[in-house]
Amino acid sequence: MHFNRDLLDDINLKIIYMLSKDSSMPFVEVAKQIGISDATVHIRVRRLIADGLIKKFTISVDNNMLGYDHLAFMGINIEPGFADEVTEGLLKIDEVLEIHEMHGRFDLILKIRAKDLDQMREIVVNKIRKLPRILETELMTVLKTRKEDQLVSLKKEVHDIPGTQFEA
Repeated sequence: MHFNRDLLDDINLKIIYMLSKDSSMPFVEVAKQIGISDATVHIRVRRLIADGLIKKFTISVDNNMLGYDHLAFMGINIEPGFADEVTEGLLKIDEVLEIHEMHGRFDLILKIRAKDLDQMREIVVNKIRKLPRILETELMTVLKTRKEDQLVSLKKEVHDIPGTQFEA
């Protein structure tokens, strides 16, 4: 899929920035703050979705309050040529939140959440390490999270738009 750079004009950047801060913000409010019509916001958001820039609207929850306060990253080395096969198996494990294919010390890096150490052990020993083609794993437990964002901040791009009075 080829990305259309025209999607990143100043209006769309402002819309994306505002919705990234609060995806439940009504389009009428987005339009009011930017100084455009709500119909324009609707049309632009639909295009951003259709073109794949906006993948979905979601919520951000406090996993600790849900009881999933054990966070770890896992490095995995696999048999050469089997990244897709191993990834398919990992996609079926609900507690695996992220899977990243790497070039370096590990072939894959996973982000895993569990309710307690017993559940973390269950995930690692009985779900992940039992998958075929895995040669080596290393679990790195997170002691404290200082920052966890899902989107690169657009604050600089929004504020650097010449000739706008937009305050984000």
